[in-house]
Amino acid sequence: MKKPLLTLACAVAILSLTSKYTVAATTPAPVQIHTVAMADSVDLSQYAGKFKFEGLPFEYLTIAVKEGKLTVSTGEETGELTPIKDTPDAYDAAGRAKLQFVRDENKKVKGMTLDAQGMIFEGKKE
Repeated sequence: MKKPLLTLACAVAILSLTSKYTVAATTPAPVQIHTVAMADSVDLSQYAGKFKFEGLPFEYLTIAVKEGKLTVSTGEETGELTPIKDTPDAYDAAGRAKLQFVRDENKKVKGMTLDAQGMIFEGKKE
């Protein structure tokens, strides 16, 4: 009779430990948020304009400055761009794409490279 009690006690202990470790293992890791401060000398208006693309569901991306921040619009959707730390002229579009502005020999923005999940598209500023 003592043997079944011992087995039951072991089963309860194992279930108790399993549930504790299972909960700990399935708890999601905390999300790290990086805030990047823009230098006061950055003139965001230099990026503003329409960029023509081919091979995408939209023909143009429009970059604008609203309330001191860059925004991007496809005509259907609009979102805010976040600067990518330590990468000049590079911005993240809500994790959906990365935009890298391209400059000419006079340092003027002439285009953009859009990286959407590893697919690269070139856009020309009009």
